[in-house]
Amino acid sequence: MAITGKNLSLYFHVPFCSSICPYCHFYKIFYKPEMGIKYLQAVKNHIDRVKSILKNSNIVSIYFGGGTPSLLEVEIVEKILKLINPPQKIEITIEINPEDYSIDKIKAYKQLGINRVSLGIQSFDDRLLKILKRKHSAKKAKDAILDIYRCGIENISIDLMYDILHQDLASFKKTIDEIKNLKITHISLYNLTFEKETLFYKNRKTLKKFVPDEKESLKLLNEAVLEFEKLGFKRYEISAFAKKGFESFHNVGYWKARSFLGFGPSAFSYFENKRFRNIKNFQKYVDALALKKTYINFEEFLKYPDNINELLAINLRLVDGIDILEFEKEIGKIPKKTIKILKNSEFINFHKNRIKLNKKGLLFYDTLASDII
Repeated sequence: MAITGKNLSLYFHVPFCSSICPYCHFYKIFYKPEMGIKYLQAVKNHIDRVKSILKNSNIVSIYFGGGTPSLLEVEIVEKILKLINPPQKIEITIEINPEDYSIDKIKAYKQLGINRVSLGIQSFDDRLLKILKRKHSAKKAKDAILDIYRCGIENISIDLMYDILHQDLASFKKTIDEIKNLKITHISLYNLTFEKETLFYKNRKTLKKFVPDEKESLKLLNEAVLEFEKLGFKRYEISAFAKKGFESFHNVGYWKARSFLGFGPSAFSYFENKRFRNIKNFQKYVDALALKKTYINFEEFLKYPDNINELLAINLRLVDGIDILEFEKEIGKIPKKTIKILKNSEFINFHKNRIKLNKKGLLFYDTLASDII
């Protein structure tokens, strides 16, 4: 890989979980304490392999995702950050489950420079949490938010889900009502889908009938968008809402084609127009790095115009849309064929040099993205 001086984000995939959620398709394994040391050594070896890139790039954000990163001992997170030696005051996020934290651990994160927490809450309805096989209760989730805030980390994001089995509008309204008094700055909203390699997918034929239909699903989404806006959470990306100044800088980088390196098994990277993924097996990833073999098991280099079309589609996830002149200056010339698709699309508002999703486009983004790519 060539050396650049561009901005760079870092993602650490920590695949460890204390239980396996039936809807989660991310790579994960049951955690044992001895795995933390193995993970640290593998990450250290990985960092050594890309140290020239790290040295010559501007690290602008770090994200610990999973899995459940908060299962790692604080000392391991500390050592990883020391290996990176990030600039002060950049956005550093760690994902936490409400059942897997402690006050001491949160205070330690604060001391390490971690300034943003993403909590996997999904719902404030205990009945639905049981359906999702979550280990926490609604009360535990609310307590976690308050504890994190009191420990001095004030940038708190929560994940919420709709289209959950047996969910209705009344239930969802109760979850939204809980948000009014919570110390949060950001909401990521996802609809439940039956992804391959999940228990829900395996049982999809039985479960599908309990999922809200399209009409009910639209009611749930519209309710969320309307109420979040009333509470001061502006929708800045299809599935993300934030109070002013609290948009996820790390995630915006994904949508704006900022380079990023992924560490840990199954983590993706995007660097110099190439997308690649680490080995999707913890022990094989550890062994490959220890033996100085390749830790990558997939890579793809997109050539023009495919690279432009894909980056354009990803950029369009942002609600403010794209300034065409700025996009072409930073990334490359948009093909005439693509411009024609956009101008003729029922999902796009096209005004002067700016294009963005309209209300229908926000609902049918996947269809538009497929047309572009």
